[in-house]
Amino acid sequence: MNDQQYRQWLDQPNEQRVMLLELQHAGGVVQVADQPYIAPIADHLDDPVYEDVLIEAVGISTRIDGLIEFGDIRLRDDGGITHWLGYQFRGYPVRAYLGGMHWSRADFRLIAVATNEGIRSWERGELVCSIMDASSKLDEPIDTGTLELGGNPVPFVLGRCFNVPAYRISTQADTYRVSYLPLASVQPRDNGNAVPHAKDLANGAVTLDNHPGNASTITAAAHESHDTPMAMVAWIAAHYGIEVSPATALPDVTVGIQSSSAISGAQILEQLRDTLGAGWMIDALDRLDVRVLTAPTGEPDITLAPDDIVDGTLELDTVEPPWSALTLRWGRNDAELRGVAATIDDTDPALAARYQRAWSESTDSQALDGHPLATPVTRDTLLQVENDVAAERDRRLAYHAERRERWRVTTYVPTVTVYQSIRVGLAPIAERVGRVTAVRPQVGGKAELEILL
Repeated sequence: MNDQQYRQWLDQPNEQRVMLLELQHAGGVVQVADQPYIAPIADHLDDPVYEDVLIEAVGISTRIDGLIEFGDIRLRDDGGITHWLGYQFRGYPVRAYLGGMHWSRADFRLIAVATNEGIRSWERGELVCSIMDASSKLDEPIDTGTLELGGNPVPFVLGRCFNVPAYRISTQADTYRVSYLPLASVQPRDNGNAVPHAKDLANGAVTLDNHPGNASTITAAAHESHDTPMAMVAWIAAHYGIEVSPATALPDVTVGIQSSSAISGAQILEQLRDTLGAGWMIDALDRLDVRVLTAPTGEPDITLAPDDIVDGTLELDTVEPPWSALTLRWGRNDAELRGVAATIDDTDPALAARYQRAWSESTDSQALDGHPLATPVTRDTLLQVENDVAAERDRRLAYHAERRERWRVTTYVPTVTVYQSIRVGLAPIAERVGRVTAVRPQVGGKAELEILL
C-alpha cells in the first residue's frame, strides 16, 4: 500500500481501524492491539500475534507551542498479562501503528513514538502505563562542565554574539574561557577595546598578551558556527539524540545566544520562537519540527464541510488585538560595561553607548483605522544583524495588522495536521482561511482542532 492509498483509507470514516502498540521493556517487546490482530502467514514474522488487551490507545495532542500531551496506555488483564507487572518498561520506547484488520503488518503506518514512564497502576483487571511528554527530554539542562576557577558553569555560546563575558580560568596565565563549544572566531576586549591575544578556538578560550589593569573588564565578541536558526535547531536535535523533521523551514538570518548559567534546548527553542514568530514541537515520529507561523495564501490545504464537523463544537477561544507598533530588541549585549576605553569614546561614541546598554532596538508603527485600542508590542530576539531585524519587524507588523482569533472545532476527519491551512464551512468563519495550531485526537476517529485566523 502506497502513501496515497493509505491517506484515502484514512479519509473513509467507516473503515475498521486497528491500533497496534509495541511496548519495549528490558527483556524484549510486548505487542498489543485494540482489536484481535494476527499478521498474515506470508509476513513471516517471528511473533505475528498482538494481544487483544488494549483498552485505550495513546492519545496524542500535537501543538506548535512545544507541548505534546499523551494519555495513559490502559490494558485489560484477565490474568493473561499479570506477569507484565514484573517487566521494566520505564524509559523504553512505545511505538504506535495504525492500519486495517486484514492488512499485512508491513502496510501499517507508524503514527507515534513515545517514552514509557512505566507501570502506574493495576486494579480491577486493568494495567495502566504512563507516557512521558515527548518534548520533556529537551528540558534537560545542557551540561557544559565547570570553570576551573569559581566553580560556575562553563558559559554557553551558540551562534554569533556581540559581547559576552570572559571568565579567567588560570592563576598562572591570563587565560579566559568564553564558550563551552568550539568557536569559529573570538576577539577579546578590555573595556571594549580589542586586545592582542592567542586563540584556543577548540576550547573556546583566549590568552591575553598583556596583563589587564585593575580597572579592566574583559569581554569578547564570540562567533560559534551554528549561527542561523536552521543550524541552531540542528545542533539542539543532535545534542538530544533526535532528528530534525524534513518539514522544518526557517529564514536565513544571523542569530546568537549566550548563557552563563544552566540552559536547556527547550529554552533556546522558546527564544528562537519569540525571535521568528515561529512554533516548535516534537512530532509524532519523535522529530523536532520548527516553522515560522505565516498567514495562509491561496487555496487551503483542507476544507471541512458542515458534515465533517461535530455539531455544536465550533467556538471562539481567544482574541488578540492588532499591533499598533512593534519593537524588536536585537544584538543583545551579555556583558554590559560601566565604562569604556577612552579611545572608543573618542572615535566611536555610538559603539561606546552600545557597550553600556543591554539591547539595540528597532521600532516601527502602523495606522490602524477602526482599532483605537490596538497595542504596541515589544519582543526580545536572538537576531544580530540590523537588516535582518528590520525585515522581520516589518513582516511581523504586517501579520498583526488585523485582529487574530483562535477557534476550536471538532471534526470527523482524522487526517488534519498542525500547520495546515484550513477553511471551516460554518458561519461565522466560513469565508476565512486559517492555520491549524493544535490537534487533539478523540475516540471514535474524531479530532479537536485549534485554528488561528
